[in-house]
Amino acid sequence: MQVTSSRLSGLNLSLCLAALAAIIPLLSGCGYFAVTDPSFYAGISASATTLRVNQQIQLKDNARTTGVPVIFFVNGVQGGNAEFGTISSTGLYTAPAIVPVPNTVSITSTTAKFPNDPPGLVAIGVLNPIPVLTSVTPGAFSEGTTMVTVNGSQFVYGAQIWWNGAAVPTTFVSSTQLVASIPAPNPGTFPIAVSNPNPGSVTTKPLSIKVGPGQVVLTLQPNYGTDVRVSNALNIGLTVMGTDNSAVNLFINGVAGGNAQIGTAVSNTDGSITYTAPAVVPSPNVVQLTVVSVDNPSVSINRNIAVLNPIPILSSATPASFNVGSASVVVQGQNFISGAQVLVNGAAVSTTFNSGGQLTANLTTTEPGTLDLQVLNPSPGPATSNDLIEDVAGGAPTLAVPPEDAARFLDQATFGATDADIHHLSQIGYQPWLNEQFNIPQTLREPIVEQALLLNNPSCGASDLKCNTSLFVQNNQGEIYVENAFWQQATGANDQLRQRLQYALSEQFVISGTTPAVQNMPRGEANYYDLLGADAFGNFRQLLQDVTLSPMMGQFLSMLQNDKGNANTDPDENYAREVMQLFTIGLYQLNDDGTQKLDSTGKPIPTYSNNDVMGLAKVFTGFSWNVPGNTGDTAWSNCCIYVGTGYGEDLLQMQAYANHHSTEEKDFLGVTIPASGSPDPNGDLKIALDTLFNHPNLPAFFSKQLIQHMVTSNPSPAYVGRVAAVFKDNGQGVRGDMKAVITAILLDPEARDMAADAGNPQYGKVREALLRYTNWARAFTAQSRNGGYFLGSSEDPIWGLGQMTMRSPTVFNWFTPGFSPPATSIEQAGLVAPEMQMTNVTTVVGYLNYMQYAIGSDAKNGSDLFSSYGAELSLANTPDQLVDRVNLLLMAGQMDSTLRGEILGAVSAIPVPSADQNAINAALTARVQTAIYLTMASPAFCAQF
Repeated sequence: MQVTSSRLSGLNLSLCLAALAAIIPLLSGCGYFAVTDPSFYAGISASATTLRVNQQIQLKDNARTTGVPVIFFVNGVQGGNAEFGTISSTGLYTAPAIVPVPNTVSITSTTAKFPNDPPGLVAIGVLNPIPVLTSVTPGAFSEGTTMVTVNGSQFVYGAQIWWNGAAVPTTFVSSTQLVASIPAPNPGTFPIAVSNPNPGSVTTKPLSIKVGPGQVVLTLQPNYGTDVRVSNALNIGLTVMGTDNSAVNLFINGVAGGNAQIGTAVSNTDGSITYTAPAVVPSPNVVQLTVVSVDNPSVSINRNIAVLNPIPILSSATPASFNVGSASVVVQGQNFISGAQVLVNGAAVSTTFNSGGQLTANLTTTEPGTLDLQVLNPSPGPATSNDLIEDVAGGAPTLAVPPEDAARFLDQATFGATDADIHHLSQIGYQPWLNEQFNIPQTLREPIVEQALLLNNPSCGASDLKCNTSLFVQNNQGEIYVENAFWQQATGANDQLRQRLQYALSEQFVISGTTPAVQNMPRGEANYYDLLGADAFGNFRQLLQDVTLSPMMGQFLSMLQNDKGNANTDPDENYAREVMQLFTIGLYQLNDDGTQKLDSTGKPIPTYSNNDVMGLAKVFTGFSWNVPGNTGDTAWSNCCIYVGTGYGEDLLQMQAYANHHSTEEKDFLGVTIPASGSPDPNGDLKIALDTLFNHPNLPAFFSKQLIQHMVTSNPSPAYVGRVAAVFKDNGQGVRGDMKAVITAILLDPEARDMAADAGNPQYGKVREALLRYTNWARAFTAQSRNGGYFLGSSEDPIWGLGQMTMRSPTVFNWFTPGFSPPATSIEQAGLVAPEMQMTNVTTVVGYLNYMQYAIGSDAKNGSDLFSSYGAELSLANTPDQLVDRVNLLLMAGQMDSTLRGEILGAVSAIPVPSADQNAINAALTARVQTAIYLTMASPAFCAQF
C-alpha cells in the first residue's frame, strides 16, 4: 500500500523525536529528516588548542556517533606524517618530534558517505618540549670565565642557558647537552637554568652553582685623568676581582704609602684610591702608583701620575700706579714658583723670584693708560694667574685701536678676547698683531696626545708591534686625549690666530671621530688637526694636497685602499665627490663675488657632472698606508705594521701603490689624462689637484666659507669679491696665499667698521656653543684644576654644548654654510644662519646648563676648567664697573642699554654683608657669576657682531 509522502514524513518525524528525545537529530530509517549543518558528519573537535612535541590528543568526531566512517588529514596529508604529526583512523593525533614550521597544524576530516559535505577542521599549535635540567659540569668553578656543560633532556635547538638571571651565549650540542662560556667575575652562589625557545618557551627550575675565588685581577679607573697639581688630591677607582679579600697595599715609586716628596696614597672605604700630590713638583714629575693584592702579592698593577705646578694667584702689585718709562713692580699672591714670570699685556718681562708669595718685575712702558698684569708658572703644567689692572700715569693714551674695536677683532680672530690681548692689540694695531701671530711657532696637539697615551698606558718597546698597535692605532678610548688637548690649546695657546683658523678649517675639511677608523687612531686624529694648523699660514695648494693624502681623511672618505677596480667593481667615488662639492669648487658655477652664475633660463649651472666624479675617482686610486720602503700588498692592505713612539702609518701621508692605480683614461673638469700602461698615481694626483686649485670657482667658494666661519654669515658680494681677488693674487702673483687671505678677511672694511655693521641687519653670525665656552674661558683666564683639561665630552645636547671639535655627525660638519632656519624672518629675508642648524630648544637648555656649571666651578668643585675671577671680584662692590668689564671682554662693549640695565639690576640686588668675611666673599662671587651668566645667556651675546 502506498502512503502519501506528507503523511509518511510526519509519522517518521514523530517517531524520531520520541525515540531520541531530540538528542540525535537523525537515525537510519528516518529517511526524510532534513540535516541543517552540512558539515555535521565530518565535524571534529579537540579538548586543547596546543600540544607539545610527541604528545597525543584524542579528537572527538560526530561520525562515530552516527556510524559514518571518517577520513583524517594533517596539513592535507591523509593520516599525517613525521613532519606534521600523525593521526589514526580513530582520531588519535600524535604531535611530531620537532616543532614544524609554521608550528600550527591543520587537522581536517571528511566522510566517504558524504564526500561533498564541507570538511571538519581543528587547528593544533605544536610547542617545544619542557626542558629538564639535571646537572652542570663542572659543578663548581673559580672566578673568571669558565666553559660549562649543562646536562638534561628535551633541549631543542635555540635553547638558552641563563646565568644569574642573564642569558649567556649558548651552543646546542644535543637534546641532552648544552655548552656555554660563563662569566663569573665575583665569588658566590649563583643560579643556572635552561629555557627552550618559543613556541611554548619555558624555563627550568634553576640549580645553584658555587663560584669560588680565582686569580686576582686588579683594574684601575682614572676617572679624571692622571694629572694632578701639587698639593691636590686625585681619586682613582679600583676594582678587585678573583678574591674574597679585596685589600691592597699601595706604593709610590716603590715606597709604601709614599711620602711628602713624591706624594702619598691611601685606600678609601669604597675601594677607590686617593693620591695626594706633594707640595713641590718632584723630579722627575711623573711618579708611579703600584697597587699590590694582599691576598696574592704576586699580582700588582701600575699607574703613572704626572704632578704639575700650581695655578698662581695674583692679589696685588706695588706700586699700584707708576709713570711712563722703566719701573720695578712687586707683585704679591700665592703659589708662585721658581721660574715664574710676570706677564705684561700677555708678554713676559724680566722677573725675579722672591718667594712663593712675591715676585719682582722690571718693565718699561711707553704710553700712559692701563696695562694687564698676570703671573705665569712654568712647565710642567703651565698655568696663568688671574688679571690685575695697573695704571700708568700721564695723559690720555695714544691707542692704535680702541679697546672695543680690539675686543671685537679678537672675537673674530681668536677663541676669545682676553684683557691682556685687548691691551696689547690696542697699543700696536691690527697688522702688527697679525704679523706677530704669523711668526709664533705652531702649538702642536699630537705630541700632547702621544704623551698622554704613553703616560696612561703601559710603555711599549720600539719593536713591540702588538703593544704599540694597541696604544696608538687601536685605542678608541684614547680619543679623550684629543679633546683634552683641544681645550688646552684653544683656551691657552699663544698662537691664537692659527688655533682659530685651523678650527675653522677643520669645519670645512671635515674628518670625524664618530667614525670608528678615525676614533681608533687618537694620535693620527690629532696629527690631522696639526696638519691644518701647519698649512693655515701656507698655501691652499699645499693644504689641499696634505688633506688629500692624510690617512685619516683617507679612512674617513674611503680614499685609502681605493683600488683601481675591475670588470665588476668601479673605484670608490666618495672622496672625488666631496673634494669638489665641499672642499674646493662647490655644486654650482660662481662669479668672482660668490654669487651664482645662471643659464639663459635663470637656473644655476652645475660645476661638475657624475662623469667628472667618475673620472676623478680613478685619479684617487692606488694610495694606502705609508710603510717606508714597502709598497707590497701587505703594506697596502694592513695597518699597522710600522708604528711606535713618534712614528707610524697613522702619522705619515699615504703613499702611492702603482699596481693598484687605474690605468684607464681619466676625464674630469675639462681635463683628460690619457690611458697608460705605466700607472703614475702621484703624477695623476698632481694634475687633479692643480686642476681643482686653478678652477675659477675656488677663490670665491673658499673665501666666502672662511668669512662665514670667522666674521659674518652673510658677507656682501663685494666683501667676498675683495677676498677672492686676494686669493687669486696676493699682490705678488701668488695664488692661494693663506696669510694674505686671512688678512684680507679680518681687515676688510666690512669686518672692521663697527658703526656700519651695527646698523646692518644682515651682518653678524651666531656664535657656536663651543666658541661661547672658549670665549668665557679665555676672558676670565680659566685654568685646569688637574692640569689635564679633562672636561669629558661636551656633545650631550641637554647637559653639554651639543658640539665637539672633530666629532661632527657627517662630512657636512655640525652645520652647512647655506642653512637657513625654515619659517623664520631669516629665511624670508633670503639670508642664511648656518649655526642655527644645530640650535634647538634642547641645545639652548644644554648650553645654559653647561655654562651655569662652568661659571660656578672653583678650585675645589665643579668642572676641571674654572676661573678664580680675581680682577672681577675687585670690581664686584661697584656693579657698574663689573658689568662694563664683562661687557668689554665678552661683547666688545656692544651691550645695549636695556640688557646692561637688566644685568646691573640683578647684580645690584645681591646684598653684600659687612661682618663675616666668608659671607662677603660669597656675595661678591655671586655678583660676578651672575653678571657673567646673564651676559652669556643673552641672545645679544649668542650673536657675534
